[in-house]
Amino acid sequence: MVIRPCLRMIGFLWCAVVVHMIGGCSSNYYTANVNSEQKVYRVDEQGGKTLVYETDLQGKTTIYDADDPMAKRQVASQEVAGELSLKKNGQSDQANSGSKRQPNDPIYVDLAPAELDEQMQKAERTKGAVAEQIRSEFVADPMIKLIERDQERSGLLKPHLSDGVDVEVSPKVSLKEAYGIDRKTGKPVRMLAVVFEATITSQTPPATYTVSESGHAQRNLEVSKRFAKQVKQVILEKIGPNIPAH
Repeated sequence: MVIRPCLRMIGFLWCAVVVHMIGGCSSNYYTANVNSEQKVYRVDEQGGKTLVYETDLQGKTTIYDADDPMAKRQVASQEVAGELSLKKNGQSDQANSGSKRQPNDPIYVDLAPAELDEQMQKAERTKGAVAEQIRSEFVADPMIKLIERDQERSGLLKPHLSDGVDVEVSPKVSLKEAYGIDRKTGKPVRMLAVVFEATITSQTPPATYTVSESGHAQRNLEVSKRFAKQVKQVILEKIGPNIPAH
């Protein structure tokens, strides 16, 4: 992945402000990962952070500010996921009663092209470079086998997993203004961060996981490797043991 040199200019750091417009008001949000748990903070103009919600390793979300627009959107998303899970209970029961894949059997993964926000699209020198960087972290894995995407599955409507696919991974990459701690002064400072996020879906048994990784934009390659490692851990350790035998 290549990011234009202009990202290193101080002026860009102050201009590339990511604003979430929800319900007519704007707020800055910062996503952090602590022991692989996702924590979402609301950041005020003075750099103060308020924890909005957090999601643990099992995908359970705890809301700390129920009136926050971001928290409301997360709750709505969880409710939709719960409804889909209930519809697939029959498939889940059938899968649990059947035989599971062997530890050395491959896991077939559909890795969707990365969805980039507007700032990331501008920073990407060659179209598709970000998606290729993410993909390169998976191709050499001995257990994960990437499949070629069906051209008919592209478009605005998200399709169901195709036959023979065990897991679908939908990554998103964005550039956001965030707050970090200056090592010399110990005070909060603004920085341009690259944020990698992914929704990981297993059809049988039905399960959905989310992971994210963020860091300084100038260290995007390191951040992408940490992100890919998280995604692979979910596939291999959480989903893999429960996949039925092919």
